[in-house]
Amino acid sequence: MPAADRLTVRFAYQRGFQVVDGSAILQTFEKQDEAFNFVLGRGARVWLAWSRTVIGGQTAPFDFAAAFQQEKVARILKMMHGPAAGTWFWTCDDGGACGTVETNDEAVVGVERASTQRIAGADLR
Repeated sequence: MPAADRLTVRFAYQRGFQVVDGSAILQTFEKQDEAFNFVLGRGARVWLAWSRTVIGGQTAPFDFAAAFQQEKVARILKMMHGPAAGTWFWTCDDGGACGTVETNDEAVVGVERASTQRIAGADLR
């Protein structure tokens, strides 16, 4: 996936939030939602931090959590049973966005797009 599709938003101590593409700082904003709006305006999504989901101290197979600034924002998991077996379900913790897609990569895209739009205050479509 090209880096231009995903941009990093990071906390810039005493300056707000920076939008970064690789090692290049694109712009600095006072507020987080302004940085996310900038990302949307470039037709991109914010690159979230992904980790394995931990339930009861155990990592769950085919189950991943997304975080922004160490706050969990979403989850994806592979459906293992029933008519949806083999597909991936994604859901955002805030805002109610969710979907079912064929691949893990599509689930990541769905979560990152929906999370970027929600934090930017954009209409989810």
